[in-house]
Parts: sequence; C-alpha cells; structure tokens
Amino acid sequence: MELHEYFSGKGFLSSDIMESISIIRLENVEWFTLAADTNTVLMDCATAVVKIVKTTQMEAKAVAVRVMLRSCGTFQGVILLTERGMVVEGRTLARSLIENAFCVAALLNNPTEFIQKLKDDSAASKKHQSKYIIDKKLVDDTSANNLKNVINAIDRNCKILNPKAVSELGPLNKLYLSYQRLSNDAAHPTAKSLEHHVLTDAARSNWRYKWGPGGQGENAATLYHAISAAIPIGIGITEMLKDETGIDEFRTKFRDLMDRYYKMPPVPIV
Repeated sequence: MELHEYFSGKGFLSSDIMESISIIRLENVEWFTLAADTNTVLMDCATAVVKIVKTTQMEAKAVAVRVMLRSCGTFQGVILLTERGMVVEGRTLARSLIENAFCVAALLNNPTEFIQKLKDDSAASKKHQSKYIIDKKLVDDTSANNLKNVINAIDRNCKILNPKAVSELGPLNKLYLSYQRLSNDAAHPTAKSLEHHVLTDAARSNWRYKWGPGGQGENAATLYHAISAAIPIGIGITEMLKDETGIDEFRTKFRDLMDRYYKMPPVPIV
C-alpha cells in the first residue's frame, strides 16, 4: 500500500481508517473471531480469579492475577490496533504479551525464583535511575548524597529482569524466537522495522515511502502472535488455581481455544 494522502492530516486517526475497520476485519474474519472469543474467556477468567485470590501482594498467585489483568488490556490493545491496520504498533504490544506469558509460565514452574527476580529488578531499576540522576547532576548535592545512600543499600547482585532468562523458567521458552522477531520487526527502530515504510518494485531497483494500514497477511500474523501468548497465559493461570472451584470450566475453554488455534490457516512469518 502506497503513501495515502489522508495520512498527512490525521493518519490512523482519520475517518478513512475508521471506515476501513470492517474491511480489515472481514479480510481476517477467522483470526478476529478467535481473538474476540479468546478475549471473552480471558476477561471472564480474570473476573473470577480476582474474587478467588485473596493473599499477600507478592505471593505467586496474586502476582499471576495481576499479570493476567495486564494481559487483558494488552491483548485488547493488539485487537484495536490491528483492526486499524497498525502493524508495528500491534506487534509491539504482541511482544509485550509474550513477556507476560513468560512471567505466568515462570510463576507456575519456578515461583520462588521468579518472585526474587521481580524484586531484584525493582531494586536494580531504582539503582540505575539513581546513578543516572547523580551522573547528570539532576539534583542538588544533598539529594545526590541521599541517592548514594540508596544505591549503597541495594545488593550489587540485583539485576534488571531479562526476558530470555524468565522464558527459561517455564515451558514457553520456545516463544522466545517470536519475541526476538517481534522485537526486530516492530518494537525497536531497526533496519527491518523501518522496512515497513518502504515500497519497492519486483527487482528492488526502485523504492518509495509507504505509509498506511497493513495488508491481510500482516494483520493475520500480528493476531497469530498475540493469540499464541494470550491463550497460554489463561492456561497457566488455571493450572495455578486448578484446585479452586469453577476453574476447571475456564481450563476447558482455554484448551478448546488452543485446539481452534492449531487449526487456523497459516500466516506469513514475521
């Protein structure tokens, strides 16, 4: 798709884009239907587990519920962006959804280790920010000395949370390849991600700028990656809470969604 004149005005906020939503959805009706059904089960499950899990804030089940709540909004964001043909933006959120899936899988298989990594990440982040503030002289001497005390109190072994390391704590580590591809294709300003704004001829001898909604295959691939993370998140939560009343119903629904997912038509590789 070439550069659209209406993009120079309001871009993806233009009335033309709003009018094209139904067309984009029809092009991938099967994928949007599966996404909508997945969202319904996720939301119903999230509503249920919020009422079930009543424990301390950093207990594994409570952390998992909060990851699920985050995932519901993230997944809905992917759908809203993709129905407008916003490929890069939708895939960036799909990548975030895969991170959430790693966290749920880690909480299921190695809860103690993951919770510690989460705490270390918080401390390391505070340390790095404090160092930056001091290095750039963004505060006065008194405040800088206070920040130095904060830094000294933090364990030097604390590290920022590493998605690859988290992925290795659970059974979803194979999704890390998708995470890498979405990082390169959308989340970061890379040579590949910038290709989304290039249109070439068959011989690749000439090119021009491209700006506008993605095509059928691009949108299908975005939904594919988002659903590949959303359903396992639901399954992981139901496995963690399998002894709770009413959870079996959701486990069955998520597994039915996974069966449908495996039967979906192929999509282009990101």
